[in-house]
Amino acid sequence: MAARGAALVVGLSLLSLVLFAACRQIASPEGWAAPVAVDGTVLVALERGKLSAIDLETTQEVWRFPSQEDKDTDLVALYGTPVTGDGRVYVGAFSGTFYALDLETGQVLWQQETDGAIVGGAALAGGTVYVGSSENKLYAFDAETGAARWPPFEAGGGIWSTPLVEAGTVYLSSMDKRVYALDAATGQPRWSQPFKADGALPSTPVLAGGRIYAGGLDNRLYALDAATGQVEWSFQADNWIWCEPLVADGVVYVGSLDHHLYALDAATGEPRWPSPFRAEGPIRARPVLVDGVLVVADRSGNVYGLDPATGEESWPSSIILESGILANPLLVDSDVLLSARNGDLLRVDPEAGSFALVASAP
Repeated sequence: MAARGAALVVGLSLLSLVLFAACRQIASPEGWAAPVAVDGTVLVALERGKLSAIDLETTQEVWRFPSQEDKDTDLVALYGTPVTGDGRVYVGAFSGTFYALDLETGQVLWQQETDGAIVGGAALAGGTVYVGSSENKLYAFDAETGAARWPPFEAGGGIWSTPLVEAGTVYLSSMDKRVYALDAATGQPRWSQPFKADGALPSTPVLAGGRIYAGGLDNRLYALDAATGQVEWSFQADNWIWCEPLVADGVVYVGSLDHHLYALDAATGEPRWPSPFRAEGPIRARPVLVDGVLVVADRSGNVYGLDPATGEESWPSSIILESGILANPLLVDSDVLLSARNGDLLRVDPEAGSFALVASAP
């Protein structure tokens, strides 16, 4: 592996040990890129370091990147979720290279090297694609050509999250314990100073109701005023919050490595349920709300259907998978697609509480 990614490999391995108290390697494929659906096709990492386009109707693989014939391209692993737009797929690799691919064929349209491994996903807005690297930089590339829109913004630590772009502002959480707000057109700061937490912030921020919600390795979920970066409230769990929050109907649903899913009032941070829901394993994947069912997956391979109002289980029993879930789920129509740690792509029926295998590693 390239030298620039070696330190991060060690870091992620150590974090995995702390995260999950594991004494064996993560099952192939390493990485936790979430699936993405567009025009009847789902993009998913079935194999380590490879992105597959699967036809959802036929479940057949349309293309794979890198292809079997391409022996010179090594992505190493895919942690960052791809983003699509205008017939292109944008995806960053742990190798440190960022790619724009043709959506129909998987062919490379352009590529750019970054200074470090890419762990977070990319954001696409206004013809610009934004992506961070483990070497503390946020890049802004022209979506059509790959040319730099502005010099990389330098944070004080690695960027493991996906940037959030809204109304001309890029919100960015970093391992330097800070949340930044930048002008999307220039990369210049929008807040008088970034927000600083008490721990590293690997969680992708979420914007809702004028607030930015971001979780950290200080066990806290923060709610910030999106205009100023000032803290409105914070909530403390019993372990790291590496889960992207879900905000719906005035409630923030967020998981923690303490095995709990919390439901908090979006305005005050006060608990909405009598007690948090406890899963069998740590929760890193964002929950998803569909047809009145809150679907939650944990690292141990359990999938739960909850009543969003009470936190009580809606299904007769949880779904037990062969492999755990770290990647965020994908809502397609009224079904939920899950990308498991072993590469399986699964479809969950939230109404019935059942699942089916869509595709698995070749």
